[in-house]
Amino acid sequence: RWLRAPVSGASESLSLAEAEASNHRHGRIAMLTPDDVHPHRTQSVHNTEMTQRIVEFENGIQLEELDKGLLVRQYEDAYIARRWRLSDHTIELVRTASRSGFRWMIRKGHPQSHARWPSGKGRVYLAFSPTRENQWSVAIDSVNTKGDNYGIAVFNGKYRRLFDEQGIDFEFEKRNRTSGHLVIDRPRVLSTIQTMADFDHSVLYLGRSHSDDRCFATEYDIQRKILFEWSKTPFGASAQVIGDEFPVDTGKNPRRIDILARDDQSGDYIVIEVKRAEVQLDAIVQLKDYVGGLSGRENFSGTDLHAVLVAERIPPKVIAAAEAAGIAAYEIAYPLTFRRLA
Repeated sequence: RWLRAPVSGASESLSLAEAEASNHRHGRIAMLTPDDVHPHRTQSVHNTEMTQRIVEFENGIQLEELDKGLLVRQYEDAYIARRWRLSDHTIELVRTASRSGFRWMIRKGHPQSHARWPSGKGRVYLAFSPTRENQWSVAIDSVNTKGDNYGIAVFNGKYRRLFDEQGIDFEFEKRNRTSGHLVIDRPRVLSTIQTMADFDHSVLYLGRSHSDDRCFATEYDIQRKILFEWSKTPFGASAQVIGDEFPVDTGKNPRRIDILARDDQSGDYIVIEVKRAEVQLDAIVQLKDYVGGLSGRENFSGTDLHAVLVAERIPPKVIAAAEAAGIAAYEIAYPLTFRRLA
């Protein structure tokens, strides 16, 4: 049983081109909204002063070429990747990383606030991570003088054991000898990223303090486990993850969906809310609000939205409320077992 939201018509807001032209005239930028979840779309924006090329990817990533470099946007955040250009090589890199599960180019706290747009300071790298909270997985700052191609890529040293197991040849980073980070030459960058699609990214947390590793310590532990082992979940056989921490609203502090997925055959969206310990009735209200918020977005029209609650313990009153609302409810147990209750 699923919660289905009524579909809506097209939005009456300004088109992206109109918004961009207006914002540039007034010295602002138009931030990407959650309306667009297309894997890869290119468009040109025109006004009397310039012609812009914008390329959009999954999980709110948007690239735009400016004079100083590449404006990297992800939802409400943005920064300038200095010297980079919107070349075919760059597009292929970002598309490959996204399809391999590295859905975040702007993480919490990175780049730091002083390097975020509209500051022109920016950074010289493009970096990728599997979640918004993770450490970085791969970073590339070896862009050539023209900005249209890149050289080596540096991978987080915590992947060394997995690189050895997969037989991936690497050199240690020379400029930061104590880090143990792994350097891959240019011809093998994309294939290495593709191989990492099946990696256990929990290695990125090695060296951090852990709670009891026999249980979920936080809601984020559950969310991360589901994302990293998606194929083992009840949804993995028929759906693909669109994004995690997906914003329902626009603005500075939007409500965020824990996991948003899409069914491969029907095209329907799956809205997953994760709760640790015993879940309360307000989670049902929260899910209904999220589905209602997304249903008003133009890019979610014409498809159904299905709500799913995942929690460690679901009491009878919450099960009854989920059934009444058409929400699927699963109890999850460590390390990753599911039991459907509604």
